[in-house]
Amino acid sequence: MAKAIGNLLTLGLSGTIGNMTFSQRGRDTVVSRKRGSSKVPATESQLDNQDKFKEAQMYAKAAINDPVIKAMYKAHANPGQSAYNVAFSDASKAPEILFIDTSDYHGQRGDIIIIKADNFLVLLMKVVIRNAAGVLIEEGEALAPVNGKSWKYKVTTQNDVLKGSKIIITAINRPGKQTLREEVITGC
Repeated sequence: MAKAIGNLLTLGLSGTIGNMTFSQRGRDTVVSRKRGSSKVPATESQLDNQDKFKEAQMYAKAAINDPVIKAMYKAHANPGQSAYNVAFSDASKAPEILFIDTSDYHGQRGDIIIIKADNFLVLLMKVVIRNAAGVLIEEGEALAPVNGKSWKYKVTTQNDVLKGSKIIITAINRPGKQTLREEVITGC
């Protein structure tokens, strides 16, 4: 792969000419060798990956057609990255829940559970609390971070048997990818 820098002939060029493929990455024109098709049939895993790629591609195309969403993705782009690249990446992977802080959860109304996620366009953070027997104590949505760091969930129901209770967190990003993580309360 090569970059065409400052070449007026290739500026903004994309597509295939002969054995060369031109594409745009930010303000750069990238030149690469034309890729041929494989003679070996795709495996089940490869077909699954192709479907995921197509889904991410369709999402990214739709995202950049909405000026508000495109601007949001562009704001998160690194140098040389387009809004399309960022939207495609967002649609390709689920959000990551980095940690669940239950140190301020003592089973009382008003206690706070802190959730730290990768925060890259996580839209929704669902919280479910179940006691050790699996009985639902409560469920709701955490408040989005004001400072860009941590989601906060304010407990609304008393939990008299805290030990063994599970805090189940589901993070959902804009394209709808979900991640689930649980934390078991071991000490009281």
